[in-house]
Amino acid sequence: MTYPNVLVLDYLKRTDQTTPEIQMEAERYIAAGYQRLLTFEVDGGGFSLFGGPPAQLMLTAYGLMEFSDMARVHYVDPALIERTAEWLMARQQSDGSWPLEGLTIESGWERLMDSQMPVTAYVAWALAEAGYEDRPEVARGLTYVREYLSLSDDAYSLALAANALAAGDPQGPFTRQVLAQLEASKVVEGDQIYWISDVPSFMGGQGNVASIETTALVAYAMLRAQAYPDVVQGAINYLVSQKDSFGTWQTTQATILSLKAMLLAAEAPSGGEATVRVSLNGEETDPVHITPENADVVHLRTFTDGTRPGDNTVALEIEGEGAVMYQITARYYLPWELIPEPTPGKEALDIRVRYDQTQLEVNEEVGVQVRVTLQTPGMARMVLVDLGLPPGFAVLSEDLDALVEKGVISRYELTGRQIIVYLEDLESGRLVEFGYRLRARFPLRAKVPRSVAYDYYTPDSRGVVAPVEMVVE
Repeated sequence: MTYPNVLVLDYLKRTDQTTPEIQMEAERYIAAGYQRLLTFEVDGGGFSLFGGPPAQLMLTAYGLMEFSDMARVHYVDPALIERTAEWLMARQQSDGSWPLEGLTIESGWERLMDSQMPVTAYVAWALAEAGYEDRPEVARGLTYVREYLSLSDDAYSLALAANALAAGDPQGPFTRQVLAQLEASKVVEGDQIYWISDVPSFMGGQGNVASIETTALVAYAMLRAQAYPDVVQGAINYLVSQKDSFGTWQTTQATILSLKAMLLAAEAPSGGEATVRVSLNGEETDPVHITPENADVVHLRTFTDGTRPGDNTVALEIEGEGAVMYQITARYYLPWELIPEPTPGKEALDIRVRYDQTQLEVNEEVGVQVRVTLQTPGMARMVLVDLGLPPGFAVLSEDLDALVEKGVISRYELTGRQIIVYLEDLESGRLVEFGYRLRARFPLRAKVPRSVAYDYYTPDSRGVVAPVEMVVE
């Protein structure tokens, strides 16, 4: 999640909300993420999902955009940006396009796209965002986008084209044409406006995730071209409504694009002043006074007391003329025994985790067997298996290294509380089974955190395993 941290710090700096403590913490995460991202560069240039050859075109363009955004808040080696851009430009074809083959997470664009226009638009946009808008390769790419614009009519492809054209020629006739086409295809629900994509995004987002990505892309392009401000406001309203309780938008890519759009929208002039009074069950907190100077600042009011069993009422009273967007979030916890058991065969992903013993002594080993199956039709391009780790246990990582070497799993990561296992191209009905060992280090009685398997690009497709109690004598 390095990219969202970059955008959040950029937002805090632009709105003068950062403090030395916040900036230091954010820069620590960004620095660690930057070093990790460098490990995904392929020998010879470009980036791939796990750093091995071959480098992937769209993922490299995505990386270039991330590094150029990161450079606004953190040091990025200019040579890295330069060689990444040159790698992309060297792969441009003679007609100005970039090829469909070698796309990123094997999202299936080769089967769904009738032209190379969306790929070309994305790469040209990434190069322009990174400061290469005056290079002839970008100009040829934009010429190709203009020429083949009519071959695409889905909102996502047009949104990519709109961003490429808005970055290179914000007031040009083709930019206005594609924005007008998008404006005509919008979906309006109350004060919210969004777009539905008929194809998955290049990161594999579908359904609601694809709508969020597409809406953010359209809003960003319209903001860059200074067009349709009322439509942009409706799109921002929609994006705000889709934010989850953790402050994200379901997937990393949807979160990044939403933050980019909202960050750019925050630079637009705001309206008048307003006062917002927030209360829970009649108990009011300090009012929020919104002025043109602080309208782009996030104001939080939190109720840690005053809730009650049953219904609770949150009320907002707004006085004044300023435009106000708000989100209400509630968090609560339930014991696992109160959570309904999943219906067999109904979850998109079935995950089973079995421990060969749950009562053992210090320095003994416990074997863990994991089974994962995709139960919905089709293929999950990237499945993450988040395996809970009991406190006080050490992972015998040589077991996991052997699984990577044999190709059973693609990659794994260790954190203090979990093992994150990556599975690529999991087909419906195919069983993936693997095992590993843990060693007990301390006497304790504790529960293993839950384990979850989910499709990275459509995280609602998931399966969950309840915690298991471990006793170490």
